[in-house]
Amino acid sequence: MKSKMLLLGSIVLLCLITGTAQQIYAQENQKDKSIVEGFGIGVGLYNPEMDYWKNNTNSEFKEADFSTNIIVQGFAEFSLIKNLNAKAGLAYWQTRAETTIPRQGKTTMLLTGTPISLDLIYYIEPARLFLFTPYAGIGGEFLLLQYSLDFDKKENPDPVNGTSAMLKGQLGIEARLSDHFSIDLTAEYKSGTYEQSFVREVPDPESPSHKAEFTEVISLSGPVFNILFKYHF
Repeated sequence: MKSKMLLLGSIVLLCLITGTAQQIYAQENQKDKSIVEGFGIGVGLYNPEMDYWKNNTNSEFKEADFSTNIIVQGFAEFSLIKNLNAKAGLAYWQTRAETTIPRQGKTTMLLTGTPISLDLIYYIEPARLFLFTPYAGIGGEFLLLQYSLDFDKKENPDPVNGTSAMLKGQLGIEARLSDHFSIDLTAEYKSGTYEQSFVREVPDPESPSHKAEFTEVISLSGPVFNILFKYHF
């Protein structure tokens, strides 16, 4: 419920931001300038902590080989006031880990994330040097998650879906190649967790096969490095 409220709140906030910006431009008689500053795509590397999976003694993937996470995204920027933009985006990433588990053989875990984000970006014009303009930003994400397992020696269970929310801060530099095109390099840090339930066997003298459900809080905090390609109106 909290995640759904966060998504609804993000949509409402984006609508309010857009409406406010339109009023500002109307007051300044800038009818020839679009509220949409531009749009773009990006690709980068994301390194979430995944602390439970990598460090907890109960994790079957403690000794697993974790893949490098590639994150891809699409986004649009909206002008608010001078040098301040809102950025709405949709991204996709996937963590993959492989290990060998007794009686199950080679086992692959997939954790997939689809973040829906809303950021505020401030371009630091006084620090501009030639084509390069640095900027800083803060934002939040509503995160759609899917967890799945692929076993070599038994039937695979159904994927488990969930949601979470994250905060992030970022620093970037924009290289304006022309009036309409730029390339950005950004460094972000995401902060957040998600909860996952597990069923484990627990000691019980009266029932040797007694099982109980446990919930673990797993960190997704970590750095992200992106290269962005933007088109400006």
